[in-house]
Amino acid sequence: MAPAATGVGSLAAAPVAKGYTTYRKAAARSVVRLGLPALPPLPGLRLAAQGQASFCECKRLARNVVAMATGEPTAAPVADNEELTEFVNALKKEWDRIEDKYAVTTLAVAATLAMWSAGGVVSAIDRLPLIPGLMEAVGIGYSGWFAYRNLLFKSDRDAFFAKVREVYEDIIRS
Repeated sequence: MAPAATGVGSLAAAPVAKGYTTYRKAAARSVVRLGLPALPPLPGLRLAAQGQASFCECKRLARNVVAMATGEPTAAPVADNEELTEFVNALKKEWDRIEDKYAVTTLAVAATLAMWSAGGVVSAIDRLPLIPGLMEAVGIGYSGWFAYRNLLFKSDRDAFFAKVREVYEDIIRS
């Protein structure tokens, strides 16, 4: 039985089957020209070429379409731009207030280099066999010890949070 003689599927089968054969011919040309194997056909196209496609399958394939709205942009980018401008202005104000800009710049560069080199050391250690697993076990063990020591009992928890508040106040007062 020919694919054209099958009800609703015949409406979509002819153009899709034509696209399928065009796809197969293009794939065969790419195999000859590049020496690469042809890609397998899309599942919906294979069914359509065999005359088994139905209207629902074609509709399902058409649902995966992404549309882009046209028109005026929303006000969100403007708000983001205003926040960015406020942040940059506040940063400039703080920079102008600093007396020893050379020391701050040197400290920032040194911190950046330290973080970069620490990342290199960590990635080098991560490539060694056994070391990452050992470090993970040490981390899990320390986390368990910390939780047992500071978070498990109410009196220990209160003492820990008091210590955190004290350190926080020392940093804020400085």
